Amino acid sequence: MTRRFGMVREGATSPLELIRGELARAGWRQGTSLTVLTDGEPALPNLIRLAAGPSFTHILDWWDISMRVRHVETAVKGLLRCDDFLGPEPLFQRPVERLRWWIWHGRSRLAATQLQWLIADCARIQAENAELQAAANRAKARCEALHSYLVNNMNSLVDYGWRYRNGLPISTSRAEGSVDDIANARMGKKRRMRWSPHGAHRMAITRAAVLDGRLTISYRNLAA
Repeated sequence: MTRRFGMVREGATSPLELIRGELARAGWRQGTSLTVLTDGEPALPNLIRLAAGPSFTHILDWWDISMRVRHVETAVKGLLRCDDFLGPEPLFQRPVERLRWWIWHGRSRLAATQLQWLIADCARIQAENAELQAAANRAKARCEALHSYLVNNMNSLVDYGWRYRNGLPISTSRAEGSVDDIANARMGKKRRMRWSPHGAHRMAITRAAVLDGRLTISYRNLAA
């Protein structure tokens, strides 16, 4: 059975002990393999490192990578659509069209190198047309953001295509969707009836129990 757990770090009494307990209940034992997928934020890998030791595999979530690549694609398309754009379109278009393929097939260093060339090409555009200049600056900023994201997480990038073909997880999109739809809707800064971190933590535990089918009569205390 798939075992899920939810946690809001600021609302948990002891995040480290919670993760240790969840790993044990999931059947993990010291010395067995462990793979962690995250969006690159270091908090969860650091907790796992403290709970399970350094010998685990950290993989950058494909969903987050794909969204950032899409931002680059959209920005470059906007640049190429500008009326006064006179540069060679293939110089910008071809590398962008290949970015997703390179990263998917584990060639992330090549993708990072191509992003550096795109950043330099965007920086060379100096236009009197305000719209064109803004589009160039936007494309450059998106490329820089993706480049930094890849470089800072290079050791966590894998051959996603191989993992997908072999039935191994590559994304945390379902968890991301739950956070967006449930937690963020009630944790926004301007919400009048915001959840407290402790309340959000209890909701995360309950949601995980529902998804696992563990929320039976014996688990009613989790929803209290």
